Amino acid sequence: MSGSWIRSAASVLTIVEMCAVLLTATLFAAPARAEDRLETLRAEFHNQSDAVKRAKLFSKLGDALMAEMRKLESAHQYDAVAPLFLEYHDSAAQAYNGLVASGRDAEKHSSGFRELEMYLRRSLHPLDELVFGLPFADREALRGPQKDIEDLDDKLVKALFPRGSDSHKTPPSAPQTHPPI
Repeated sequence: MSGSWIRSAASVLTIVEMCAVLLTATLFAAPARAEDRLETLRAEFHNQSDAVKRAKLFSKLGDALMAEMRKLESAHQYDAVAPLFLEYHDSAAQAYNGLVASGRDAEKHSSGFRELEMYLRRSLHPLDELVFGLPFADREALRGPQKDIEDLDDKLVKALFPRGSDSHKTPPSAPQTHPPI
């Protein structure tokens, strides 16, 4: 009986050791996979010639860039956040400019425009949080590009809905004078 107990304890120990090795390998491989994923998404985004596919792909690239920026911000590596933020800004602008250059009418053929606008709208708040988490000196350098991203979202909304509520409003009436009482 004592021999079988030793064998079973040894097999449990072997299983625990194997799990520990796998867990360690997974923990060390995760950052490498995240960097590889970001590089893959960058290459795929920049090599994409179809403007609609590029605009749709931006959401994946944008999420990967934001995750990397959050990671760097939490590690207090603030100098590394700005280049990634500018890459996010430039990639969003490339996606938009590609859609506009394709000659597509956003109102009639909204594919690409719609996905880009929804993603940018959803990412405005997380981008604000990211910028305001930076030290003041680093934050000021990103206010311009942050405003550009907000303006880009507004351009997309106007392209998608050119006959928005502003065009259907009636002009204000001329002030009417009331007869004296």
